[in-house]
Amino acid sequence: MQKIAVTADIDNGLDSPVSHHFGHCRAFIVSTVEDGEIVKVETVPNPGHSSCSEPVNQLASLGVDVLITKGMGMRPFMAAQQVGLTIIRSSNVTVGDAIKTYLQGVGELMNRDGLCGGGGSHDGGCQP
Repeated sequence: MQKIAVTADIDNGLDSPVSHHFGHCRAFIVSTVEDGEIVKVETVPNPGHSSCSEPVNQLASLGVDVLITKGMGMRPFMAAQQVGLTIIRSSNVTVGDAIKTYLQGVGELMNRDGLCGGGGSHDGGCQP
């Protein structure tokens, strides 16, 4: 069993668009996968946070193994690595497509070179 969280700006389950930025997403769509098939989908709101590690720790406490997003800053990236989350950069439009792509082994591991610059405007390329 594996739990995969995908950042989303609206809650429409697997049809939600993948958010461009981890810290500013409205919710995480968390899918439980068994034998390559999605068996459960739940929405976890992303409440306001005072620390970049808060949403990471929230996902880790839920048993999430993999985080899929279009972008994130250095601080949550480091926090995610510390708790053992695999972080995948997605270019997919919907959460469902992002998960399917990952399960097909096509996902791109996020690394430091592709992180957002941070700050209010997120000039590092996270916004569309």
